[in-house]
Amino acid sequence: MNIHKEKVNKLSSQCWDIFEEYGGYDYNDEMLDQLQGLQDSVSECMNEEDWKGMLKEAETTCLWFLHIEKIRELQEDIPTSLYC
Repeated sequence: MNIHKEKVNKLSSQCWDIFEEYGGYDYNDEMLDQLQGLQDSVSECMNEEDWKGMLKEAETTCLWFLHIEKIRELQEDIPTSLYC
Protein backbone atom coordinates (compact mmCIF):
# COMPACT_ATOMS: atom_id res chain seq x y z
CA MET A 1 0.00 0.00 0.00
CA ASN A 2 2.79 2.42 0.83
CA ILE A 3 4.29 2.25 -2.67
CA HIS A 4 0.94 3.17 -4.27
CA LYS A 5 0.34 5.89 -1.71
CA GLU A 6 3.80 7.37 -2.34
CA LYS A 7 3.25 7.38 -6.10
CA VAL A 8 -0.15 9.04 -5.68
CA ASN A 9 1.34 11.70 -3.40
CA LYS A 10 4.15 12.34 -5.89
CA LEU A 11 1.68 12.74 -8.77
CA SER A 12 -0.54 14.99 -6.66
CA SER A 13 2.45 17.14 -5.81
CA GLN A 14 3.36 17.38 -9.48
CA CYS A 15 -0.18 18.55 -10.27
CA TRP A 16 0.03 21.22 -7.55
CA ASP A 17 3.40 22.39 -8.92
CA ILE A 18 1.90 22.81 -12.39
CA PHE A 19 -1.07 24.66 -10.93
CA GLU A 20 1.19 27.02 -9.00
CA GLU A 21 3.17 27.75 -12.15
CA TYR A 22 0.34 27.96 -14.70
CA GLY A 23 -2.87 28.53 -12.71
CA GLY A 24 -4.69 31.83 -12.79
CA TYR A 25 -5.39 31.87 -16.52
CA ASP A 26 -7.84 30.17 -18.87
CA TYR A 27 -7.75 26.79 -17.12
CA ASN A 28 -7.67 27.98 -13.50
CA ASP A 29 -11.16 26.82 -12.49
CA GLU A 30 -10.78 23.43 -14.17
CA MET A 31 -7.40 22.97 -12.53
CA LEU A 32 -8.87 23.71 -9.11
CA ASP A 33 -11.74 21.29 -9.78
CA GLN A 34 -9.26 18.55 -10.71
CA LEU A 35 -7.12 19.19 -7.64
CA GLN A 36 -10.16 19.15 -5.35
CA GLY A 37 -11.46 15.95 -6.95
CA LEU A 38 -8.06 14.30 -6.57
CA GLN A 39 -7.86 15.35 -2.94
CA ASP A 40 -11.40 14.08 -2.26
CA SER A 41 -10.62 10.72 -3.84
CA VAL A 42 -7.38 10.36 -1.88
CA SER A 43 -9.24 11.01 1.37
CA GLU A 44 -11.51 8.03 0.63
CA CYS A 45 -8.67 5.50 0.24
CA MET A 46 -8.72 2.91 3.01
CA ASN A 47 -6.89 -0.18 1.75
CA GLU A 48 -4.50 -1.57 -0.85
CA GLU A 49 -7.20 -1.97 -3.48
CA ASP A 50 -8.33 1.64 -3.02
CA TRP A 51 -4.76 2.90 -3.43
CA LYS A 52 -4.26 0.84 -6.60
CA GLY A 53 -7.37 2.41 -8.13
CA MET A 54 -6.35 5.82 -6.87
CA LEU A 55 -2.99 5.50 -8.61
CA LYS A 56 -4.77 5.14 -11.96
CA GLU A 57 -6.90 8.22 -11.23
CA ALA A 58 -3.83 10.21 -10.17
CA GLU A 59 -1.96 9.22 -13.35
CA THR A 60 -4.87 10.34 -15.50
CA THR A 61 -5.20 13.61 -13.60
CA CYS A 62 -1.48 14.28 -13.84
CA LEU A 63 -1.55 13.60 -17.59
CA TRP A 64 -4.30 16.22 -17.89
CA PHE A 65 -2.15 18.71 -15.97
CA LEU A 66 0.84 17.96 -18.20
CA HIS A 67 -1.32 18.76 -21.23
CA ILE A 68 -2.42 22.05 -19.69
CA GLU A 69 1.22 22.85 -18.91
CA LYS A 70 2.17 22.25 -22.55
CA ILE A 71 -0.77 24.34 -23.80
CA ARG A 72 0.24 27.24 -21.55
CA GLU A 73 3.88 26.99 -22.67
CA LEU A 74 2.80 27.06 -26.31
CA GLN A 75 0.49 30.03 -25.67
CA GLU A 76 3.36 31.95 -24.09
CA ASP A 77 5.69 31.21 -27.02
CA ILE A 78 3.41 32.07 -29.94
CA PRO A 79 5.67 33.68 -32.52
CA THR A 80 4.73 37.05 -33.90
CA SER A 81 2.70 36.91 -37.06
CA LEU A 82 4.06 38.43 -40.25
CA TYR A 83 0.75 39.25 -41.89
CA CYS A 84 -2.17 40.98 -40.25
